[in-house]
Amino acid sequence: MSGKSKTSRHNRRAASALFLEAEKGSQMNVALSASLRQALLLLQKQLDGCSRPWLVGGSCGLLLQGVSVANPPRDIDMYADSDDADELHQRLQLYTVDEPAYSETPIYRSTLSHYDLHGHTLELVGGFVVEALGCKYAVDVALLQPYAASAAVGAGGAIRLMPLAHELLFNVLRGRPDRYEAVAAAMRREPERHLPVLRQLLARGSWSAEVSATVRELLKE
Repeated sequence: MSGKSKTSRHNRRAASALFLEAEKGSQMNVALSASLRQALLLLQKQLDGCSRPWLVGGSCGLLLQGVSVANPPRDIDMYADSDDADELHQRLQLYTVDEPAYSETPIYRSTLSHYDLHGHTLELVGGFVVEALGCKYAVDVALLQPYAASAAVGAGGAIRLMPLAHELLFNVLRGRPDRYEAVAAAMRREPERHLPVLRQLLARGSWSAEVSATVRELLKE
């Protein structure tokens, strides 16, 4: 390895350590509000018994898996595959804010719909695809669900969460070091839990050499 590569790696690790240390104080007291937990419990009860796979991600999902976030979550991000989103939407009709609509940005494609749960916005993201940094990542919730952690959100209620492997890749692609540094740190603590699904995602998607190298570097001790 060249001296330049070693220096770059050292600088990246040093910057990451400084970032995490700086964020620690502001993140240590972040928690889900009681009303957001009630919204998650309502979501779980509304979809109880539904055979369609769905997972909660975003800052809610990270916090419930012990990953620090800078600010308390206010909304809920829920993911489903395209073929499953319509049935989930029907089950949430009582809380509908709008109807499912296709959405495309420079890096995202999905079908989005929104719901009001105890004053918190739930966004249902169906058929999510990310294209950025020379990569293409099509989220497959059915593939991810067997690896999903479960979190209690109230008496008798639990929800399934997007695996951290997904959150790592997603946040690298959208350039969010505040998220992917914290996610990588959590994954390094339990590699046997997180690496199998990460390997599947890397094998299925289209990943640039640069992004693949970044992911490998983030997961090294």
